[in-house]
Amino acid sequence: MKRVIGGAVQTFLVAHWTTTVVDNCKSWLLADRMAGNWRSMGKIESSKVRKVFATALPLVFLAAPSIWLMAVVPPLWRDADAYVQTVFPPSAPTILMHGPLYCTLSRLPLWFGYLISGAGPAVRLGYFIKHTQLTDTGVFALLFLQHAALWCAALYFINAVTATLSARLMLTVFFTSHPLFYIFAHCIGSETLSMIITVFLAGAGLRIVLRYPAIKVRDWILFGALLCSGILTRHINCVLAALLPITILLIALGHSLRLLLVQRPTRSTGYFDLAKPAGIWVASIATGLTALILATSVTHLLCRRAHIHWRSTFGYTFVWRLNFLTRVPAEARDGFLSATASQCHLPETRQLLGVLANWFRQNKPWDPPQFVREARTALFSSPEKFQDEKFDRSLNEMAHAFLCPPSTALRSAALDDFDYATRLREGDVAQYLFVTTDHFLTHRSRMPQLAQLKTFREPHSELIEVANRFYFRWWNPISFRAWSVIGLLVLSVALSMNIEFQPGGGRVILYSVTLSTFGVIVVALNCLFVEIQPRFVLPMMEFLLLSMMLLLGLIFRGWHQRLEKF
Repeated sequence: MKRVIGGAVQTFLVAHWTTTVVDNCKSWLLADRMAGNWRSMGKIESSKVRKVFATALPLVFLAAPSIWLMAVVPPLWRDADAYVQTVFPPSAPTILMHGPLYCTLSRLPLWFGYLISGAGPAVRLGYFIKHTQLTDTGVFALLFLQHAALWCAALYFINAVTATLSARLMLTVFFTSHPLFYIFAHCIGSETLSMIITVFLAGAGLRIVLRYPAIKVRDWILFGALLCSGILTRHINCVLAALLPITILLIALGHSLRLLLVQRPTRSTGYFDLAKPAGIWVASIATGLTALILATSVTHLLCRRAHIHWRSTFGYTFVWRLNFLTRVPAEARDGFLSATASQCHLPETRQLLGVLANWFRQNKPWDPPQFVREARTALFSSPEKFQDEKFDRSLNEMAHAFLCPPSTALRSAALDDFDYATRLREGDVAQYLFVTTDHFLTHRSRMPQLAQLKTFREPHSELIEVANRFYFRWWNPISFRAWSVIGLLVLSVALSMNIEFQPGGGRVILYSVTLSTFGVIVVALNCLFVEIQPRFVLPMMEFLLLSMMLLLGLIFRGWHQRLEKF
């Protein structure tokens, strides 16, 4: 009996001890799991904080120059073109001559500011677009949106270049140190929107290059939408439709060459698999063509709503390039113009060339607006319903005759202008925007609404004083040519580092070189089609600086990986 009782007690004690141990183990495991959950939650929270910090801090740096400009510098205006783009109702100048996107979107903040200021009775947006009234509040709202869009574009581009906070901050400081971006953001004119869209476009193209060959449909859609918007802002941006096809073709060729040098062919696979690269290349071409077709369709739709006929206004722009005729010897000029007239089919075009020859016989200084007025009067002395369309067609045919093929004098003028463009500095471009703002002082009657704005109410001496601020001049020792040399040095460093780190670096290098090359092509075409102005240098400088940022992002990443090895 004692043995039975003792065994029972012993069994109870062992069971109790086992239960206690199991309960304790469960408690420890639960506590450990809870601690792990807290640690993981802590990691998640710290990761979120780092992401917010990595976005907010660069944004603060990007906004600093804009805040200073809005506090110190009055709104700048890109001469009479900016007035046309923001005041004129939907018509040929705001749809055909200038890109319609800025002419339309700029009315939204101007309308909002008009309603807030109480400058007149409340009106609908549709009515305001046809009868725009400028106010200080509306202009300030437009400038603020332009600056905010520049911050978003720069942040989008920088985030695509690198993921580390330190590299983002360095690239942000590099971006904000260049007044070129911010002075255009502070200026009324379509070049501002074009500059902002191209920054977004460069970031979207970079994401496509980095994801090659696993490119998603939404990447193509975003790039195509940005390209279409850029074309609707400035016609010369049509050239950018070839940016991705050329880049992807170079990437595919580079990949094939690397396989040729590294791998050996087999009977089953051969050297290359061309199906997927060819499909991606066709998709890039389709994206560019779709953007071109969509932009043209939008322009046709706007023309239909404004009750005007669509036509090209390229010939009107080319009038500003006709100064190349001063390079043709006077004794040979009449023969040259007669030979050009023989290539034209429209009688109005031959008459137009006769007016042009008569202008240069009188040895008058070349004045494109005055020549257009005299030629229009000479060709259409009596009012006709479609005289504007006939005049544009005659200008287009004249431009085509001069350009196909371009004469020696025209090529010489274009090369001299391009040489001048490569010598410009950022300070020269910034000063030009202050000069175009002064255009109002000699053309008050053509832009009556500007007189009531803050920029033109203040003494002119204050505008001159602001134009000489150090921020606009601190990159003056470096011209575009010098920046190109610096870019080549950065490119050589990036190429040397690409051997040691990520495989996507070669694609980024090819993209950066193609991007900067397209900036040069855009400016070269501008020099061929129109007399050079400092504002036309913007794409060349912008794409070069963005390309350098791409290469600097690779270099920062390479240094980071080297430090991790040690």
